[in-house]
Amino acid sequence: MEIPEGDVWVVDTSSIINVKELIKPKHRQSVFNALTNQLVNGRLVFPREVVHELSNGVKDGKSDLPLVWARQNSGLGCRLGPCFDKLTTVMNNPTARLTSDPNQTTGADDADPHVLATALEVVALGGTAIVVTQESRKHPPQVPLNVAAGSLGLPSINLYALLIGIGAWVDEFRNP
Repeated sequence: MEIPEGDVWVVDTSSIINVKELIKPKHRQSVFNALTNQLVNGRLVFPREVVHELSNGVKDGKSDLPLVWARQNSGLGCRLGPCFDKLTTVMNNPTARLTSDPNQTTGADDADPHVLATALEVVALGGTAIVVTQESRKHPPQVPLNVAAGSLGLPSINLYALLIGIGAWVDEFRNP
């Protein structure tokens, strides 16, 4: 699997959902189009667990743009596949393993450890991984994804910074 030179954005569920909070409805599709371009260029990835988390958040089978986008782009987005050896690294890190919800005993896996494992896979393949997350606060015994990423030596940013970084932000997009 080839990873392009330069930054590879590893997005979590909260960032994909944040498009609905950050961007005015009439501009959301153009933001998702910009994210799709990053996928096509090999610069954006996400683990399959992100799609599962998005599915869990949609009630009554309603259509949801972030979920539709993730499903339509899962082939490219999830191209690194399960990164089980890197997941072991995440779960053996005393800080990074605390991203998982200790009370979750059923349902789909929490995506956060898989996001970190995917980022570590990008690094192992010679890329520069940047975790994209809105998570910056959790209550003990959990730690937010940005802190867990830092404990593994991975930089993290939020969706707004990603959109600026890829040249996809326009001030008129801002949701009031």
